[in-house]
Amino acid sequence: MPTQSVFHWLDGRGWLVFSGGANDEIRAQALGRAAADGGVACIALSGDPDLLLDDIADLGAPSGYVVDVFGEDDESLHEKLAQAGMVIVGGGVSPADVRGALHGAALEGIQAAYANGGLILLEGFSASAFGAWLIDGSDIKPGLSWLAGALLTGVDKAADAAKPIFKAQPGAIAVGVMPGSALALGPDGEIDIWGRREVTVALGPSVGT
Repeated sequence: MPTQSVFHWLDGRGWLVFSGGANDEIRAQALGRAAADGGVACIALSGDPDLLLDDIADLGAPSGYVVDVFGEDDESLHEKLAQAGMVIVGGGVSPADVRGALHGAALEGIQAAYANGGLILLEGFSASAFGAWLIDGSDIKPGLSWLAGALLTGVDKAADAAKPIFKAQPGAIAVGVMPGSALALGPDGEIDIWGRREVTVALGPSVGT
């Protein structure tokens, strides 16, 4: 990771993409960056998973399959996710819901895919769950911390959303990723903005001091 960047993310050989929500342009760009080997593992935490699978197929995915994090055993979850060239996670009713649904074998499988060069596309609440913290009502809770020291939010006024975080963690940053946009982080320190490019970053009061 570049030393001058405020972004510090989990090491891996793949791309890590935080999207503001389900968007075909972002999904198509992710497919273009995905590892050539391995299919597309589709995790729908709410809604009809077959619709997600159909959309990925319409965008030209060579092969895709649904992964049911609620119904499959741990061994199957890990195997199906670890071998994927791309994992897409969408849906969920809140970041806390996403964190709970992925905890354990599913998260380990996603991390294995990422370590092996797979692209991980996280949409909406799923993206927010992978920050260092998440806001659940009036509570601050730990996130999955794939984007270290950051609150990930889907609002453009990231600084306002992060006020309780900045009070408790003045060295934090807040990243607002709007629908139709994505923050893409690459294995060699690449930092790209996709789609509508509506991504904002707010720095906590002690960042850079």
